[in-house]
Amino acid sequence: MPSRYRAIFFVSLLLVTIVVGGCADPRPIKQLPAPTPIGRLVEPTPTLVPALAAVMGEGEEGTSTAEVPAVAPAQLPDAGAGQQIFVQNCAACHGEDGKGIVQGTPDYTDPEYVRNVIPAVLFEVITKGKGAMPAWEGTLDEQQRWDVLFYELDFGIKEEDLAKGQDIYTQNCAVCHGEDGKGIVQGSPDFTSPEFWVKASMADRFEVITKGKGAMPAWEGTLSEEDRWAVLSYIRTFGYKSVHQP
Repeated sequence: MPSRYRAIFFVSLLLVTIVVGGCADPRPIKQLPAPTPIGRLVEPTPTLVPALAAVMGEGEEGTSTAEVPAVAPAQLPDAGAGQQIFVQNCAACHGEDGKGIVQGTPDYTDPEYVRNVIPAVLFEVITKGKGAMPAWEGTLDEQQRWDVLFYELDFGIKEEDLAKGQDIYTQNCAVCHGEDGKGIVQGSPDFTSPEFWVKASMADRFEVITKGKGAMPAWEGTLSEEDRWAVLSYIRTFGYKSVHQP
């Protein structure tokens, strides 16, 4: 082969080598990890609020979070009649002063307990029993169970509060609710109905007095907190016979 052709051949071979070598990546190829999936942002599910807002904690007998049984007294509960029942059947565990002897029993003299308990729920506890509390439906008739229940709630009421509440009611409330508590203005509740008082706690009723509802004005700017509790305690005595009746 003439030298001229050999030179052309080697130059061509060199060019091919350079081109092929330039296209290749001299580094070893690494296997990259699979990308981490990005989760879709999900808003937290809102907590469902019970139909009756909590006033005390869950599981507390007679609290606003509990399901309220469809029970009501057939006639006005009589705390005086319930007193003898309490002494004979309940004082051994709850104490004659209502402060409780057996561990876990409520202190009936504690205003917070009396204000937050729902009587209809407490009635079911007395009737069916709960924990160490026996069922009394086979020992006491329905009216007796209501009587002793309201005697228990009477521990948290003071005579001076009822007297003060009566004065406040006469001056501020009787014009719409009537001296007898049966209601004058359309839509006002009948305070003499026991059912009105057993379906909700005193704290629930206190909120209405404080903030108002419908035609009912808010009294938080007119009556002190102490006066509002006093008048509410008096108003409730329309629905049962208190041993502290003024």
